Amino acid sequence: MTGPNGDSLRDLLVGIDAGALGAPDVAIPTGFSPLDQVLMGGVRTGQLVLVGGRPGIGKTILALQWARTFAMAGVATAVVCYEHPPREVVERLLAVEVRTAARVDEQVLVDAARDLVRRVILAGEPLGTAAEHPLADEAIRRASSWGDHLRIAGGSGRGTDLGGIERIAEDLGPGGVLLVDYLQKVPLHEHLGSDEERTLAVAEGLKDIALRHNVAMVATAAADHGGIEARRLRVGDLRGSAALAHECDVAITLNEKALAVSKVSLAYNSARSEQFQRQVVLSVEKNRSGPADMHLEFTKDFSSYRFDPDGSFLGEKLVDDVLYEQ
Repeated sequence: MTGPNGDSLRDLLVGIDAGALGAPDVAIPTGFSPLDQVLMGGVRTGQLVLVGGRPGIGKTILALQWARTFAMAGVATAVVCYEHPPREVVERLLAVEVRTAARVDEQVLVDAARDLVRRVILAGEPLGTAAEHPLADEAIRRASSWGDHLRIAGGSGRGTDLGGIERIAEDLGPGGVLLVDYLQKVPLHEHLGSDEERTLAVAEGLKDIALRHNVAMVATAAADHGGIEARRLRVGDLRGSAALAHECDVAITLNEKALAVSKVSLAYNSARSEQFQRQVVLSVEKNRSGPADMHLEFTKDFSSYRFDPDGSFLGEKLVDDVLYEQ
């Protein structure tokens, strides 16, 4: 334990060697390449990772896909979702399993299996009905193999305030990952005047929980009115942006590539424009553990609630390429 007046460097080194200063931070891969390279291995325990973007850009899809990757690796993972009930979260995760269990040329089978899974999960048909389709059956078997490592909590004003989130983190234990979708929906029981004050309180609370329990905290964040209308959203366009930019360790923004890149990249090339419509630019604007101002691109597969995790570094110039400074 650190003394009230601090410890000497020598004492700290001895404490680290003896394991008396707690567990070191651990990088947990997201499965998204080359994002894990930029994050120096993945999301890190003790840190708050922010994922921001406009409505419909894929924030929840990204968070759930990461959660699946963490659980598949045996990492204790929890999702607190304020926007979607647990049944919808399960249905989305199984849709990802259906797509990844299929070959690239089996889209017709994927559609049929996904519809069957949707009926089983959302309409209440017996789980055994999935056995009627080999892909649906395979998806449920695959999800069951890692399902013990993933917990899903529906967000509510009573059980999933900051205290409830902390209880989930404590239950996960050190080295776990907790994903909150989304930050501005976390209820506060004390009265705070402004949106900025409220966002600051939640962001500080999530960061403190990550540190106290040595878990990686991932939170999605909503855009403000200006961010919704901007061609390219940045951290400064999120609700309560000043608080978020200060408290988070990693800030990631998502943008439609067709809107975010310079028009020069699209001039006289309709095929390229159609390609860009299918892609999202993921910008790492802040990164305390590695390089920042890094821009990557990933292809959407939203019919299966996923991104193709094999992305690449962005080659085109972005609109007004001025990003948040650390």
